[in-house]
Amino acid sequence: MAKSQKFPLTPFVDPLPLPRRLIAAEHGGELSVSIRSGAHSFHRDLPSSQVWGYEGTAPGPTIEVESGEQVRVRWRNELDGEFPVDVTIAPDEVDAEGVPVQCLPGLSGGTPDDNVSALSGYSVVHLHGGLTPAVYDGWTENLFAPGQDAYNTYPGKQRASMLWYHDHVMGVTRFNVYAGLAGLWIIRDERERELGLPEGGPYEVPLLLQDRNFGVGADGTLTGRLVHKTDPGVMEAFAPFTVVNGKVWPFLNVEPTTYRFRALNGSNARTFRLVLLRDGAPDHGRITQIGTDAGLLREPVEVPEDGLILASAERADLLVDFSDLPEGTVLTLYNTAGAPFDGAPFPAAEAEDAADLDAMLPFPQVMQFRVGPRVGPGEVKSQPVPHKLATDYVRVRDEELDGAPRRAIALVEREMAGMPNMLTMRELEAVGDGAESTESLVKISDGDDVTRYRSVAAHFEDTTTFFPMLGEYEIWQLINLTEDTHPIHVHLDPFQIVARRPITWSIPDGGIGDRDLTAEVTIGRGPDDGLDHGIDDNERGLKDTVRVNPNEIVEIAVRFHTYAGRFMYHCHILEHEDRDMMRPFVTMPMELMPFMS
Repeated sequence: MAKSQKFPLTPFVDPLPLPRRLIAAEHGGELSVSIRSGAHSFHRDLPSSQVWGYEGTAPGPTIEVESGEQVRVRWRNELDGEFPVDVTIAPDEVDAEGVPVQCLPGLSGGTPDDNVSALSGYSVVHLHGGLTPAVYDGWTENLFAPGQDAYNTYPGKQRASMLWYHDHVMGVTRFNVYAGLAGLWIIRDERERELGLPEGGPYEVPLLLQDRNFGVGADGTLTGRLVHKTDPGVMEAFAPFTVVNGKVWPFLNVEPTTYRFRALNGSNARTFRLVLLRDGAPDHGRITQIGTDAGLLREPVEVPEDGLILASAERADLLVDFSDLPEGTVLTLYNTAGAPFDGAPFPAAEAEDAADLDAMLPFPQVMQFRVGPRVGPGEVKSQPVPHKLATDYVRVRDEELDGAPRRAIALVEREMAGMPNMLTMRELEAVGDGAESTESLVKISDGDDVTRYRSVAAHFEDTTTFFPMLGEYEIWQLINLTEDTHPIHVHLDPFQIVARRPITWSIPDGGIGDRDLTAEVTIGRGPDDGLDHGIDDNERGLKDTVRVNPNEIVEIAVRFHTYAGRFMYHCHILEHEDRDMMRPFVTMPMELMPFMS
């Protein structure tokens, strides 16, 4: 079997679209955004596709607000007509030639899911990364129907950063976001302006990365109809076509100067490891990362040697210097991350050969940059990168975490007969040595120290067990007992990653029950573990989504400051989130705890 497929669409023929900017201050802080069906062109050679989008576009407008500026948004649900995506489970994992069906366009013998086709357009909007009161956070069950409006107030009392807004309906987030319901939200402040960073067009460019698939007509040509396809062995949708700002494999004409790229992985499940090539060789020296999910880093960092990893919902704020390049230079952005992603490395120098059908990466190309003449005013020059960036936070110190409550969460995949696997996050409670020998326990061994836990919650509907106190640090341990990387997103305040620790683990046959869990976990690297389990330099800022790799415990320092109420945390692989990998937590003021039973 060949490693790659022939291109069914010509790459790099469409210019990169830039979403319309919707600046809140120009509207007195009062915005009205429709949620409606629209026609969208994903590629020059594709027929028009129907999408569901904010303002009918995919992606929606980029909303820009000033830090501390309260914005009130009237979300108007005007969705009508049929659901614009054919959702199917192909009957086989591979076709007659042995090619994984997820690498191919079309339904691959599957039939559209009638239950999805019947979706009538209920919606709820979540501002991902927003410091938002619980009532406006986009709780997954707080739906509003077509013909109804939702009025959400966003206080904006947070540092400059790029957030994003997307649909969050219980059980069908994966379908609604895939249909187009996503857009960017940028918060600006004076600190960033003092640094002289590019703001707005043409030198600040958002990059919303996604993957999509399309239907195939009777004549074998692509129809433009969106297809969300899984298969009996893989529950996540890994579509073959990379889409940036709504275009398949676009290009961007750039001037020989410094650009600021605000990158977001908005895919359902696919992880990107981005490699920039010039003349077939990595050219990462011209890239500097200055920010992550929740805004500026304290200091600029280089792109990791193998490339910039962005799992679903992760963001990166990048400066790219094209000033030394002659007119006509072409640079190409590649993705070297296979799917499902497990953290395995891939040499950046081999990015052009990263296509791998077994890893559901038929086309590693992402987009192209073409250097043209200087258009803007002034001479061609490189913009110096500030040596110091953020001054409004410091790395949490060990002494600040002494005595902090510790919460343990096991990430588990349970095989189900005749249906997709169930992904859950098992919240664990420590038990003493007197636990009954017949009880299902998770035992974590660190040298001679052994801690025993029982599972106290597994499903979204189970009783809430996390009640963090406002203003108090907690340490959350995310224990990955699966074979894949999971991007875990915590709503409300950002957090800091404080440790990655290698583990080995085993689960006996029948060890994963509906709520019970039996597992042996040992701190330390296994003989076949090829990951370094280190915290990347670009992960040392404020994050709202963290990758938890296989054979790994990740510890994050969580502190909620402002809003009490019911929020949630979940895996941001949307197919996992919708299959129950999501749990609530309730932030509480300390003075109320004596009255809680």
